[in-house]
Amino acid sequence: MVLLAFVVRVGWIAIAHTYRVRTTDSNFGFGWEVGRIAYSLANGMGFSSPFGGNTGPSAWTAPVYPWIASLAFRAFGSYSRASAFALLSFNSLFGALTCWTIYRTAKRIFNPTVAVWAGWVWALYPDTIYWAVRWIWETSLSAFLLSLLFMLTVEMEGDERLSSWIGYGLLWGIEALTNTAALSFLPFAGCWLAYQLHRRGKQYLAPALISAVVFWMAIMPWLIRDYRVMGHFVLVRDNAGNELRLGNNPLAEGQYVLALHPSQNALVLAKYKRMGEYAFSVDQGRLAKEWIAQHPEKFVLITLRRVWFFWNGIPRLATNQSLAELKNTHTLLLSVLGIWGLLLAIKRRIHGVFLFASLILVYPLVYYICFPEPRYRHPIDPELVILGVYLVSESKPRIAAANSEQEQPDLDQDEALPKFHTLSVIIPVYNERRTVMRLLRQVARQPLSLHKELIIVDDCSTDGTREFLRDVDLQEVLGGAGANTVQLVLHEKNMGKGAGVRTGLARASGELVLIQDADLEYDPRDYPALIAPILEGHADAVFGNRFHFGAHRVPRFWRYTLNRVFSVTCNMLTGITIHDVTACYKVFRREMLERMHLRSDRFSVETEMTVKLAKMGIRIYEVPIVYHGRTYAEGKKISWSDGVMAFYDLVKYRFKD
Repeated sequence: MVLLAFVVRVGWIAIAHTYRVRTTDSNFGFGWEVGRIAYSLANGMGFSSPFGGNTGPSAWTAPVYPWIASLAFRAFGSYSRASAFALLSFNSLFGALTCWTIYRTAKRIFNPTVAVWAGWVWALYPDTIYWAVRWIWETSLSAFLLSLLFMLTVEMEGDERLSSWIGYGLLWGIEALTNTAALSFLPFAGCWLAYQLHRRGKQYLAPALISAVVFWMAIMPWLIRDYRVMGHFVLVRDNAGNELRLGNNPLAEGQYVLALHPSQNALVLAKYKRMGEYAFSVDQGRLAKEWIAQHPEKFVLITLRRVWFFWNGIPRLATNQSLAELKNTHTLLLSVLGIWGLLLAIKRRIHGVFLFASLILVYPLVYYICFPEPRYRHPIDPELVILGVYLVSESKPRIAAANSEQEQPDLDQDEALPKFHTLSVIIPVYNERRTVMRLLRQVARQPLSLHKELIIVDDCSTDGTREFLRDVDLQEVLGGAGANTVQLVLHEKNMGKGAGVRTGLARASGELVLIQDADLEYDPRDYPALIAPILEGHADAVFGNRFHFGAHRVPRFWRYTLNRVFSVTCNMLTGITIHDVTACYKVFRREMLERMHLRSDRFSVETEMTVKLAKMGIRIYEVPIVYHGRTYAEGKKISWSDGVMAFYDLVKYRFKD
């Protein structure tokens, strides 16, 4: 996908000759202010002179892309076609790499179908290609970096490793020095990550603080440079006042007024040279604020226009006006599909939708106040593409369901297939030092369409299991390149399996919950069979059945007999037919498990769950599972006293709770 996207973009640069940048106005069209600053850097004048000549130090733009452009000038010549080709190819590389970040984000939040189609749409959609092959600017790089940060935010959920948070802070620093407007999303992304650690009972303050320190360290050299050459503190760029003035003045109608820009007005440029860049921008900002204060009604009106222009595209002047407006269709289409997809995701409470909503709400705010340009929206287009493809992918099943409803008007509403994205695997552990890591690796590598969330609850083990789990980097070992997230919870005292299940449930975020013992009696390769009835809309809970006609270890006679007696007794009291009530493989829709309000601390939790499910009247399925039963010599822990308590709890939960 990435390779084809890159080939298409570079091929278009060559075929359409987009590297032939116009040479009028002393090559100002070659990167505009970026090109001028790059020229100054390449010719030993430092980061200066955004409008040509020698007007002194500048902080008019963020520094990363002008520095990259200066490298092209040094290698291929200033304002040369070879430099243009190199820079447009550079843009194309990052435009193509955005397919990868889109794919991984969509797969994690939604499903593989959305991931594949969203990636291909980005690879071949003309508008996403345009910004890479036409504009010598940071637009494509900014879109990639922001989509990469979005992807990392999603994939770092529950990750408390300092190495991850250090890299996260460093990448945000690079983005700040590339597209400062993207910083509006930083507080929301960072706080969301910290909250995900907090809700799992993990340390969140130290990782967040360290990441923040790394972020400020990354941008500090540039801030110090700006203070030294400007004499004032500047947060990356100092042209905010000028941007505000271009959008808020007596001629403003919702777009920027180019006549007030130093590059287009000799009088304004003379003022810029006379006052110096910082003082000029401050004065421009003062004039804009005075105009806003004197014309509040018009400011509100043009702000509403700017909102429309941001999502629809700005008006175009042409001899054929209808054709000019048609060119905005792709902008409006992506806006409508993306926002509609966001609303659908909010309605369905898709995990992670907060990140999409906050980005789409806060990122455009600065452009609503100043002025919009079509390229200003491009950095959030990857997320809009994902949401738009999600909407379209969901519309087909809905249309099919509507048609089916017309053909079968009595179809039960419960037949509509729910959507599941994450399987939370709760793994209570007690004294399983010999088997636990082998079991965890088996769970981690099971190939499922769902993201797996492993919640390991050590019940105060005394054989070294606790220390072993604490010392291993579980996220690194079991993360599966983003396919899994891992949480480790340590009980301070031994409380039993039921308590471990409750602890895990309190930290689970998946729509499905599976309970997995930490020994090797139950085989994770049964996961697809266990979750299939729920994914297909047939069940709300699924029990594993160890006693079937397939291959299984032959049980001891009295253990098998007592199990059958207990299962029959349970069925008589509850009115359901479960062949293996005490099987430890059970999968639930999380809301069902939460409604039970589990109380049992020990192995009786299996009985409690079965009885309460029966009383709730939900749909229960059984599937055959592989069972490698252990003997007491091999480490089995359940005893005859647990059997007695199971009968007691069977009666208690049937008639009391």
